[in-house]
Amino acid sequence: MIKNIPEIKLYGAEGCHKTRYYQLLLEARGLPFLFLDVEENEEYATELRSLYESGKLNFPTITIGTKKLRNPNKEELNKWINKLIPSILDIEHDKQNNQYILDINGAQAKVEYQLKNGKMYLNHSEVPVQLRGRGIGKELVEKTFEKLTEEGYKAVAVCTYVRAVASRSDKWKNIIEH
Repeated sequence: MIKNIPEIKLYGAEGCHKTRYYQLLLEARGLPFLFLDVEENEEYATELRSLYESGKLNFPTITIGTKKLRNPNKEELNKWINKLIPSILDIEHDKQNNQYILDINGAQAKVEYQLKNGKMYLNHSEVPVQLRGRGIGKELVEKTFEKLTEEGYKAVAVCTYVRAVASRSDKWKNIIEH
């Protein structure tokens, strides 16, 4: 389930092939967005012009929350979607290294654990410095809880941050000890 999605706006024109390209990309990722046809609606055109110092009608432009992307390539658009909407990402269970990993464009947020007596002890969580303050830590921990539950584990929250996330929701009280 995708959650915590900032407002996404696509400024473009119905007949513009690049606008259609971005519509298809956003739809393929399952993201809700507002299509604002700047040729058909002067208010949308004015709103788009206000995003640029030049006041030009630069379309297509995509905004994700406060981030503005002018005619991005597919890789750049996906990079920003992953960075700004971490709930869209899948978590990976790296059993060899006893960790759950959320890969955000090559940067890894992780929860490390130890298995003892049939329980998973979640003893460390970490989000790369450049990605902190964006809700990625909470998303990482919640996805870890979901994945370990799916895999049939019960866990003990040793890490203070993991414990804090677990204590904020009754959803985890029978799965995560803290």
